[in-house]
Amino acid sequence: MTAILRNVFSLGGFNRSICLATGFAGGYAFTNPDVDNVYDIFPLHKPPPFAFVNVYNVKEEDAYEFEDVWKDLVRFNQKQEGYLFTKMFKADQRDRGFGPTKFQYMDISQWTTGDAQRRATLRASYQSAAEAMEKYCGPKPMMYSVVVDDTPKTH
Repeated sequence: MTAILRNVFSLGGFNRSICLATGFAGGYAFTNPDVDNVYDIFPLHKPPPFAFVNVYNVKEEDAYEFEDVWKDLVRFNQKQEGYLFTKMFKADQRDRGFGPTKFQYMDISQWTTGDAQRRATLRASYQSAAEAMEKYCGPKPMMYSVVVDDTPKTH
């Protein structure tokens, strides 16, 4: 028993325990990533996110109702796997230099993959929220992927 304790508390035993703890912590970190702690081994080989663009024709008197229904649909999307963000744009009615606007609203929804967006749209709760949007929708959303990104690097 004394020999075992001497081996554990010796310099060699200390070195072994440090290696074991470091190996365990490193292995755990790489095999169990979370949102704040993701290690990307090949960061340059990531596929670009996919953007879906929708356009809407909305009468001025229906604008508040439309925005409310649209927010419900986006809240649903925010809970789906692969969703990144959505931005809504409204045509500026003050500037008529380019002629009359064809669509009053446009949204760009960004997803990690096109399949993630497709899976979200197949859910029953999405279908019920999308039905309320049908009277405003133009053509179905078009899918785009990033070709050039001039976003400044934050690292």
